[in-house]
Amino acid sequence: MFQRAFKARQVPQFVFMSPNMMNDGHNTTLEFATQWSHKFLEPLLADNAFDERTLIMLTYDESEDYSKPNHIATLLLGSAIPPKLKGTTDDTFYTHYSILSTIEANWKLPHLGRYDVGANVFQFVADWTGYTGNRDPPNAASVNNSLSYPGALNNDTMKVIGIPPPNTKLIGASGLGILDQIRAEWSIAATWKTPYDGSGKVFDGDKNLPVYAAPAPNHQL
Repeated sequence: MFQRAFKARQVPQFVFMSPNMMNDGHNTTLEFATQWSHKFLEPLLADNAFDERTLIMLTYDESEDYSKPNHIATLLLGSAIPPKLKGTTDDTFYTHYSILSTIEANWKLPHLGRYDVGANVFQFVADWTGYTGNRDPPNAASVNNSLSYPGALNNDTMKVIGIPPPNTKLIGASGLGILDQIRAEWSIAATWKTPYDGSGKVFDGDKNLPVYAAPAPNHQL
């Protein structure tokens, strides 16, 4: 479907793709995944491949071993990258939630009331949109991303808990509040305790467990 849309120059404004378990290297090797990525990306990076500025993000979700648990790198490619930044590195602290916060900042969208609020925005997008909230979480060095905190999808039956309510009092990277549909859906739980405080603090299943508290405006670290 993507290839047809690309050929017809009808690619949506946002696309999320996860390769199959051969092409993502899970059942093969890093070299195999690299060759697939090169073949897939090369046409997308050609001049005039898209009608508007385009950012392509290539990331893996696991590190090679547990010496630095899931401290991973992401490549940002495409015509949206300012020329002066091509070939450079960015040591800003990001998580997967930074994808959401960056989308919200770029397109001036409401937030989801969860860990998207407080997650650092890709710095070049923050510069473009005027967002000034990027900061390093004070506990970043102690987080073990290989240990999942309790939640609805934890595969340890002793750590399974219900989906917590969003924090409807937060302001996102776009300067807007929570999405109206989410506010309406969770209105009955508007005062329930929530782990989402908009601070950008990161958590794990060991020394950095999420802290549940009454909904409140964005907490500044």
